[in-house]
Amino acid sequence: MRKFKALVHFIIHQCRARPSELGAVRLNKALWFSDVTAYRVDGKPITTEKYVKRQFGPVPRRVLHALERLQMESAIAIMEPEHEFDTRKYVSLKPPSSTLLNDREKYITSVVLESVLGHTANEISEMSHDHIWEAAFEGEEIPLAATLGSPGEITSESLVWAAEVVENAAST
Repeated sequence: MRKFKALVHFIIHQCRARPSELGAVRLNKALWFSDVTAYRVDGKPITTEKYVKRQFGPVPRRVLHALERLQMESAIAIMEPEHEFDTRKYVSLKPPSSTLLNDREKYITSVVLESVLGHTANEISEMSHDHIWEAAFEGEEIPLAATLGSPGEITSESLVWAAEVVENAAST
């Protein structure tokens, strides 16, 4: 949890000059894409956080807990929406710990964050609605290993094989 909390704080701190651009959707997507990118490039994610399917894409399971802890530690402030169409905003009140994230992890996260901030919350949410997200049930964990493959074509041979597997499983 310490490293995940450090990543959350790092992202919020990176947006300190423009906190209005970092709402919940963009924060969740910056976390997801940072862990996915590190996993794909370096073979391991930045954190050990689990991500689950939610309506607007993958969400870290313990993000609310991390935000609450950071707020209790006076590391961040959470600004609640003032109007119906506003979003919750996050403001860094002090620099994050410099020891929990290495330079490579900070670099990956910074690059991902710039990409996330370059899109609307709706656009970045749609980008996370890929075949992996589609295959999961609401609330189900989305393993990072699933992000390594790409969807293949479903052939008639694949359907025959799948039917045989199901039939064999049902008969045992």
